[in-house]
Amino acid sequence: MFDSRDKQLSDLEIAYMAFMETVRNLPAEKFLASLGDWTPRDIAAHFIGWNRITLAGCSTLREGGEPFYFYDGTNDYRKVNAKFFVQFPSIDRDESVKEIKSTFDVLVAYLKTIPESEWELDTDIVHYRGNPATVARCVDSLIRDYRKHRQEILEGFPVS
Repeated sequence: MFDSRDKQLSDLEIAYMAFMETVRNLPAEKFLASLGDWTPRDIAAHFIGWNRITLAGCSTLREGGEPFYFYDGTNDYRKVNAKFFVQFPSIDRDESVKEIKSTFDVLVAYLKTIPESEWELDTDIVHYRGNPATVARCVDSLIRDYRKHRQEILEGFPVS
């Protein structure tokens, strides 16, 4: 259903690097500017948190358990994200970038330890959208999220 582990890890790295470049190139005053529902600072806090809980969720899935954050899936993870905005309050772009990198590096190091045979292993945990919850699915969600939020920033603050 999903690409191989190595292909997904490569795609995750590419999406992450593009997002980080976009944030680093964002003028400092735009880091706290509104994009509608949130700011680039909020998105940074979102990724600091999601890098962490994706690791926890993948670990839980591998043990046959349901990731703790699934309860908020049908709510578009609004409660989970709101906690991240409070938990990671920095308004300093460079500090936030460092924290995203740190959490991303830990996540990828963990993901690289997962054997290909466990990447799409169905442990009978069902994602709220109805399909099996797997490590591959968690990684796919994070890839799409990095791409989506990068595009959101680019559209909100076009480069002239």
